[in-house]
Parts: sequence; structure tokens; C-alpha cells
Amino acid sequence: MDSRNTHCLVIGAGAVGASCALHLVDAGYRVTLVDRLEPGMGTSYGNAACISPSQVGPYSYPGVWKNIPRWLLTREGPMTIRWGDLPWTAPWLWRFWREGNAAGVERCGQAQAALMRHVHDDYAAQLERTGQTGLLKSKGLVVLYDTEAAFEGDRWRYDLGARHGFGWERISTAELKRHRPPIQHDGVALYVPSWKHTLDPAKMTAGFAHAAIEAGARWVNDTVEAVIAGDGRVTARLAGGETLEGDRLVVAAGPWSNQLAAQLDYAVPMAPKRGYHTMIAEPGLDLGGPVMSGDRAFVMTPLADGLRLAGTAEFARLDAAPNYRRAKVLVDSARRYLPDLGAGGATEWLGQRPMMADSLPVISPSPGHPEVIYAFGHGHYGLTQGPTTGRLVTALLSGDSPGLDLSPYRFDRFRR
Repeated sequence: MDSRNTHCLVIGAGAVGASCALHLVDAGYRVTLVDRLEPGMGTSYGNAACISPSQVGPYSYPGVWKNIPRWLLTREGPMTIRWGDLPWTAPWLWRFWREGNAAGVERCGQAQAALMRHVHDDYAAQLERTGQTGLLKSKGLVVLYDTEAAFEGDRWRYDLGARHGFGWERISTAELKRHRPPIQHDGVALYVPSWKHTLDPAKMTAGFAHAAIEAGARWVNDTVEAVIAGDGRVTARLAGGETLEGDRLVVAAGPWSNQLAAQLDYAVPMAPKRGYHTMIAEPGLDLGGPVMSGDRAFVMTPLADGLRLAGTAEFARLDAAPNYRRAKVLVDSARRYLPDLGAGGATEWLGQRPMMADSLPVISPSPGHPEVIYAFGHGHYGLTQGPTTGRLVTALLSGDSPGLDLSPYRFDRFRR
């Protein structure tokens, strides 16, 4: 394909879409980038700000359902369900449960690891390209468990990562103080060296998009309402009345991607796994690097403008109103480990993670339209896998070798 004569429409300006646009424009394609929000202001704005390659295991696994009653009944529990939305979420939850078997764990681990092995190199290249190397810090991750039993229940996840090259170690109280001085904890502590974190995920993601725009991409701030593909052409109709036409379409709209996929092919088993954060502008301490609570499934990350507490899983409709009590609970949870934590200038936020039933993203041509590439469903790892996905999407469009087997990420894998 002659990229100089090919116009690509990229829908979505989060970490994945912005990375796709940047890779494509650098490969010589004419690019139009479209999003209803400004670049980096969707889920990429409020995530835990971590690049987390060791997280190769799925979120549905044997025995997970035994924990759900306890999670749902605990105020600080990591999961909640909007019961009024259960008719909407139940089909996905059923499929999610069915994927949580031993074979699914191995399949997910292998497929995620194949992507994760490339994320640091792809990030280094993209940050160098955009002049943002100073935004990424290499402080690793500290994980805390309150009890030995809680750690042993999760140990399979760390061992799975280690089998794929992402090591971890148990650390002493003295080592914990060296890594994260403010933490007070007398339970189990782990250190995972492969993690990095960004001081500003929104700024970094916007930097990817703006670099693409400076290199020639057109930016359109609008909502895509309809898409059509066929005979080597694609059309996108926008809410503002404009119609965009091109030769290729990249759907990277996160949790909203299914609305477009249903118009082109069909919807896949993806649900918005809603997460919250509380951003504390004046925490009164320097954490040093990210810390995860294994018991409560949230992350504390020091950013340029304060301390971010991010996590929880809420299952509800995509358009359901926020429940910011979920964000307020994060402050109480954090004070279990940071008793001196301040809360000056605290703000709250809700984001929507695009979660596939098998915990793997879709990076794939459309089964019905060769003009269309899907790049969505990264769940918790859109920020982590954005630059790698952008490189792979460009290889798919250009007919180049992607350097790994992309069959585990096929759009039509659920119709086998």
C-alpha cells in the first residue's frame, strides 16, 4: 500500500488512538484524528498512571467468584455492581465467568506477555519522538498484602508474570522503607521492578496526539455517530454535521468502540469496567513511587501535581451516573498505609475501562471490511500498551510483519 495516497480516519484520542495516529503519520499516511474529548482527556486522563508489563494474568480466573460476595458487602471492597443495571451487564458477566478457567489463564498470560515484552522499547521510542522522556519514571511497584493468606491467594498472578520474564521479589520491612519511606505496613510486601509510572498521563497522551497533528494529522473534536465501510472506502458521520471520508478506518474509541463495531460487523463481549480516582493536590508526603494494595485493588501513584488514588471496579451501563462514594472510599483505604496522608485539594473522577471478557485487547482487521482495523478493549492496560498497539496497527495497514502472532487478539475470536 502506498501510504502517501492513503487517508486514515482514527477514532479515539486516548493513549491507543493517539499512538495509532502518531505511528501512521510517521509512516507517511494522511491521518484525521477524531474524538469527542480533547486528546488525553478520556480514560487516559484519570488512570493509575502506571506502565505495568508484569500484569499478564486475566481478571477472571478459577475461584474468583468465591470472593465476590465479600467484595460486594465490604465498604472498601474492590468491586460493586449497579443492581438496576444488571439486565444490561449480566450477559457480559456470564461470558466473563466462562472465560475464567485454567486454559483461559494460560492463554491470556501468553498473549498478554507477547505484547508486554515490547512496551518499554515502544514507549522509549515514542517518548523520544515526542520529547517527553522526563515524564516517565522507573521506580518499580510495591505491592502490599495485609495477611499471608491474602498474598498466597494472589501468588499465582506474580508467578505467572515471572514465568513470562517479569520477575518480583518479597521484601523486608527495612527494604519497604527504602523503596517507599512513608508507608506503614507490617504485612506482606513485594517489589515488582518492571513497572514504570508517568508524572502526567493526560499530558503524555496529549503529547502523542499533538505530535501527530504537528506532523500533518488533522484534528477533529466531535462525536462519531455513524460509520460505513466498503469497496475500499470509509465514511464517518459526525454529530456536528460533518462527514469524513477516507481509505482506511481505525476504531480506537475505548469503551465506545462497540457502538461503531456493531454498525460495521457486530458487538463483541466488552463492557465498561468503571474505575474511580481521588487526586490529592496536597498529600503532605512524598510516596516515592507507585504502591498497590493487593487486598483492596487500588494504586497510589505520585504525580507531578499530587498523589493519585485509583482503582475499584464498578459494573454499570456506559452512561450511568457516577457514584463518587467509590472515590471517597479510596482515601480511607490509603490511610491504612499512610496514616499521615493529607487530603488538601482533593478532586474525584470516573473513567470507563474497555474490558473484554477474556481480558485481551482487540488488535485486528474487521472480519467483514478490510478497510477497517480495530484497536480497543485494552482494559486496564490502554496506557501501557498504547505505543505498541499503534506500531502493530501501522504494520497491519502497511502489510508489514508485526513481529508477533496477532491471532489471540482477533476481533472474531469469540465466534469459534
